[in-house]
Amino acid sequence: MERYAKGFRSFSGFLILLNLAGFFLPLTERTQEGYTPLRWSQFDYIKALLGGALPSAGEDTIFVSSTQTALILCCMVLPLILALAAGIWGIVGGPRQRVSSLLIFLVLILYLALYGFLDILWPEAQFTQTYIKGIACHVCIAVSGCSGAFGVLSLISTPKKVKKVEKKIPQLQEIRQQQAEAKYSIMMEKAHQDSQKTQSVKEPLAKENRPYVPGNPRGVMVGLSGVYAGAQIPMTDGEFIRLGRKNTNHLVFEGQIKVSRNHCRIKWDAADKKYIIYDYSNTGSFADGSHDCLPQNLNMPLEPGTVLAIGDDTNTFRLE
Repeated sequence: MERYAKGFRSFSGFLILLNLAGFFLPLTERTQEGYTPLRWSQFDYIKALLGGALPSAGEDTIFVSSTQTALILCCMVLPLILALAAGIWGIVGGPRQRVSSLLIFLVLILYLALYGFLDILWPEAQFTQTYIKGIACHVCIAVSGCSGAFGVLSLISTPKKVKKVEKKIPQLQEIRQQQAEAKYSIMMEKAHQDSQKTQSVKEPLAKENRPYVPGNPRGVMVGLSGVYAGAQIPMTDGEFIRLGRKNTNHLVFEGQIKVSRNHCRIKWDAADKKYIIYDYSNTGSFADGSHDCLPQNLNMPLEPGTVLAIGDDTNTFRLE
């Protein structure tokens, strides 16, 4: 269909350019007994307009009125410009464009108006004089009409634009977050299975290392081992606390080589009853004894009761 649309539109543009030939054909013809017929084309009328008078056969000068000026400009000059634009655009334009067809229809309307009001340009006939419409009137209408017909065919055969359904493309950070959460879930499940297997053959964990019994999460980090063993660190809802060796952190791990200078940050989300950790360390953070570190540079949710190791199992906390 697209190929046919382009063919129809190109042929339509070629036809409308033929009106340029009609520009020089007789538009008005004056006959008189005993005299050779006089003929004036659109070009003659426009040239005469520049001189301020209508074309004549040597009689008294007939000055152009405002109505006649408007008719010449609107129904001779303007169609010429539009036909030229429509022809070029129809030939070189794409198959989906509709501008050339619309311009062709406008040219046809203007030439029909010229045909209907052409007698405004005629002076009063003298003696045996008669003014009639010349061949240019019929040629311009016929050519514009044929061009318009092919323009209609091109519009009918123009492929309809398929409305594209916009799909929301997740941002890279969201994709990474989803992938990391999926990996984290698999890691936690595997760690839980490994823990159960280990517990079946080993002695029970010490009291301070037993899993947290879910109850009423309170937003407190309880130190299990290391620098903050036995400490209870209350957390404000929505505010991060920073951990690391550097003394600008909230929890400072001086001399702990497995803890990075700026290791991670943790916050308590009271609404979701979860902890959010953002790890940006070199050595990693570990949850519930897993040998795989938590994903880094992402906000990762942790459930209350999670035992969190900072760098290694030297410094551990239980998130309650």
